[in-house]
Amino acid sequence: PSSSSSFGGGIVAGWLRRGGFGVVALAAGRRIGPVAVSKPEEVECDVCIVGGGPAGCTCALYTSRADLKTIVLDKNNTTGALAITSTIANYPGVDKTMPGQQLLDEMVKQAVDYGTDYRRAQVFLVDSQGEYKYVYTPDVTFKARALVLASGAMGRKASFKGEDTYLGRGVSYCATCDGAFYRGAEVAVVGVTQEAVEEAQFLTKFAGTVHWITGKDPTGVPFADDLLACDNVKHWKSSRLLSIDGDDSGVTGVVFKQRDVEEPEQLAVTGVFVYVAGQLPITDFCQASGLEFNKEGNHESGIKVNEEMATNQPGVYAIGDIRNTPYKQVVVAAADGCIAAMAIDKYLKGRKNVKVDWVHT
Repeated sequence: PSSSSSFGGGIVAGWLRRGGFGVVALAAGRRIGPVAVSKPEEVECDVCIVGGGPAGCTCALYTSRADLKTIVLDKNNTTGALAITSTIANYPGVDKTMPGQQLLDEMVKQAVDYGTDYRRAQVFLVDSQGEYKYVYTPDVTFKARALVLASGAMGRKASFKGEDTYLGRGVSYCATCDGAFYRGAEVAVVGVTQEAVEEAQFLTKFAGTVHWITGKDPTGVPFADDLLACDNVKHWKSSRLLSIDGDDSGVTGVVFKQRDVEEPEQLAVTGVFVYVAGQLPITDFCQASGLEFNKEGNHESGIKVNEEMATNQPGVYAIGDIRNTPYKQVVVAAADGCIAAMAIDKYLKGRKNVKVDWVHT
């Protein structure tokens, strides 16, 4: 996950009026009034998808196969959650040694082979409340009959020395994704959130020892007592992680300091799972669009959708991590994309029921 937003970076957040081409912008939360900009090129399509991860690519595959003109706008296909995953072992039909970037490249190619127009572009604003949806990039405005928000979620900035250096080489934010690679190994889990507890519990199935490093007493955190009751969990309470160490092979250990111990201590571990803060859905480019969020007024809670991945606005869908699902898995994101695409096909073609996409031989 990127440490900063992939879409817009908060540079422009406001309303672009189609009558003229003035932008009402916000700078550091302050309204600065209309700003004149030149009229960009306008490209029309049936479906515009913001985000080229597994959710967006799967949606594009299905909409393109349904003969809907589909455009995918992707800021950078090398920095998303899938792209930075070293190997994918829990996606059906994929060799367990396949890197995440390779799987993503295959997804992009498959969508393009069926007619998707895949473009590298930064989206800074969407206007999604009318019959047509407008997606603004610095060079082109895209006019679509249906809009899909699939920009994913961004991680927090790296908190510890060595965290970004060894990300994907021993540092992970997903035990469900990577836990099986640490069978019999020594691993560390950092954080005292419910997510940290649940992920540490998952790791106990594989790791020889799970070293749980917490800065405060975990009393009251759901399931913490169950975790501490596990025979292969070592709890380092009132402790602060200082650094993550390693070499060319990846993580080799951590340095931490207990509150009541004078000198820092070292632990030899090959995996470090960091849960000091969660991921935030990337919504800065659509916060002024009138979309509903899971918690009213809180864009960090994710975009609210129904069982068809449809938002509160007709023709607008949200899939993948942008809706803040707790099941942050590639296969779930792909399923979101499939569901949204079939719903879009029904919506645009005025059918009452979805049309199943399969090939009869």
